[in-house]
Amino acid sequence: MSVPMTQRLTEIANDGAFRAGRGLSGLIGEEILIRIPEVRLGTRLDVCAAVGGDDALVLGAYLGVSGDVSGHVMLLFPEARALECVDLMCGQPPGTTTEADDFAQSAIAELGNIVGSAFVNALADATNLSLHPSPPVVVRDLAMALVESVYAEVMAQDGPVVIIDTVFEDTRGETAGLLILAPDPPALARLEELAA
Repeated sequence: MSVPMTQRLTEIANDGAFRAGRGLSGLIGEEILIRIPEVRLGTRLDVCAAVGGDDALVLGAYLGVSGDVSGHVMLLFPEARALECVDLMCGQPPGTTTEADDFAQSAIAELGNIVGSAFVNALADATNLSLHPSPPVVVRDLAMALVESVYAEVMAQDGPVVIIDTVFEDTRGETAGLLILAPDPPALARLEELAA
């Protein structure tokens, strides 16, 4: 993937973060800021390393993308960080949520829906493509098992994924996760054309 493509995806990610922060703030009635410190290209091994290693327990949300191009979007957290996000969404002090129960998983699904959809919509607007995110599916597994099962088709070809560091903060503190974009191989070529 070219440097202009990475720069363009950084712009799109920042637009998506702004949209997601606005949507999340409206949902919970308190300002939530979402920052994007870095957008980089990587492999499945990079994704696993970024969430704590192959055997790290990961909680997140997955959205498929269909339309003019297809792909996969996933918001991933080491489980402890995901629980911090649940507290942030509920206006609770960090450490209040201690297990990934049904309520916590529902909150993470909604967070994934807001953030993933905002990114997909920002991408669609920037590229004039028709893109449709699927409803979110909660995912919880060891990092390597999760990444390989969800991205089996993309990873089988060892295609690059876009890794977007994502920081969520409010007045009580901050926590961080990863937003992963894995375009199917034909989609990658189309996106590179549009960024040229």
